[in-house]
Amino acid sequence: MPSTRSDSSARIDPFLPVLVANLLPLVGVVRFGWDPATLVAIYAIEVGLSIPLAGVKALFAARPPPSDREEGFISVTSAELVEKRGSVRLVAWLPPVYPRNVPFAAAVAGSAGWFLVFAGAVFSEVFDLPALLARPEVLAAALALFAGQLIEVSREYIGDRGYETVSPYAVVETPVRQAFFLVFVGLALPFLDTVGGGVAILVVLVGLKLFLEWSTVRSSRDGFTGWLAGPSGSEDAPATRDPVDRPRGDEEPRADRVPGADGSDGEAPPAPDARFRTHRRAVVATALARTLSWPAAFYITGFAVIWVAVLGTFTDGELPPAIAVGTLAVVVGLCLAAIGVHVAGFVLRYASLEYRRYDDRIVAYDTWLDEPQWAAPVDVLRDVEVVENRLPDRLLDARTFRMTTGWGDEERARVVGPVTDPEGVVEAFDLPVGTTDLRPIDRRIAAASVVLAATIALGVGASLVLDGDALGSPLFVVFLLPFLVAVPRLVWSGSYPDPD
Repeated sequence: MPSTRSDSSARIDPFLPVLVANLLPLVGVVRFGWDPATLVAIYAIEVGLSIPLAGVKALFAARPPPSDREEGFISVTSAELVEKRGSVRLVAWLPPVYPRNVPFAAAVAGSAGWFLVFAGAVFSEVFDLPALLARPEVLAAALALFAGQLIEVSREYIGDRGYETVSPYAVVETPVRQAFFLVFVGLALPFLDTVGGGVAILVVLVGLKLFLEWSTVRSSRDGFTGWLAGPSGSEDAPATRDPVDRPRGDEEPRADRVPGADGSDGEAPPAPDARFRTHRRAVVATALARTLSWPAAFYITGFAVIWVAVLGTFTDGELPPAIAVGTLAVVVGLCLAAIGVHVAGFVLRYASLEYRRYDDRIVAYDTWLDEPQWAAPVDVLRDVEVVENRLPDRLLDARTFRMTTGWGDEERARVVGPVTDPEGVVEAFDLPVGTTDLRPIDRRIAAASVVLAATIALGVGASLVLDGDALGSPLFVVFLLPFLVAVPRLVWSGSYPDPD
């Protein structure tokens, strides 16, 4: 039996380099007169960089997110791609990217923005942030830290295949928890500055950073250190999801499949009894309609709040036009990217699906990822209905079916479509649907919604042109955007027929 001393040494050894690296700046301040404000800024930048980098790492996390994961800062439960199966390898020298991880990576962008706002507000109480961030040594150190983090990811996460043992939730949740814990503790910075100046702030910051690193080393412990260490990436998440229970024959013939390697004889699988591809134009149109009619308003307002808060925090009152335009361009780009990710999530989930019938089973097969997504016996399909509240289906003559499959813990709400041959789907899949015709919408309510939206748009435009006070300012309109969109959207939803 190994000695206690050996066990202790094995546990402490991984922490020693971290301890030395974090104590060296403190020694430099006390012994050699380094500027503590510069080092505090460098520490904050290092923590801030860890958040977006975690988003990139999450794309490669091989373990699926646990369905019973604990509540945290990152929540993507309702995202379109979380249940997506399969992966794609973009280049040979990188691990495969899992589409199901995209929502976790996208959620990190918002967390990074809010960390920037809160951290800036906290540190601006003590330091002159514009002058501090303009120092060449701070910028050089930030680039060096970013390069160091990239090297660490390349060697340990990619090279040592660390991505195989973690889930995307564990990858993104841990740095976000630690970053906002530092912001919370940073509320005491004005008091520390009064008591001991910049040295006291640096001592506390170094101590907190060491505590965070130590909590990661002791991640098996319960309590607060366990929470800071983040969710377990290898114990809570299963190595793979339960395979889809599907009959042989729902796999495309592939040249790289070795006969006998997967239990088959290497022959081409039999063709399905019936197959129906999704109407991809209808999928894209539905994704755009769903996003632009509601989530986009919240993205625009949220990024506008971040932009205003960042400018107020990191500028000293005099705002050069170049900085205002440059930061606005960055924020607009991030906002458009967030909207694009939301649209792409719906498209990636449905556009590549092909619905197949094999004997007594239906299989939803992703032709891009070469992976079945779900399967269900025909005799368990129930509560089948034609979806009538999708405008693209009406405009493009497509149909979407909503149904329930499975029983008990296996019960799921499923969607088949949009498809161009709804009668063929009903016949081939034995769907208990009387008709695939869509009932007409209430044109009076639809017209009222359009008139209401036009009236709001004209009123907003007139206020921007004629009124110069706060009510007519573009930012105020942006802040009210979700409420301005909600009213006509709610009226429009009433124009669709009531579900049976």
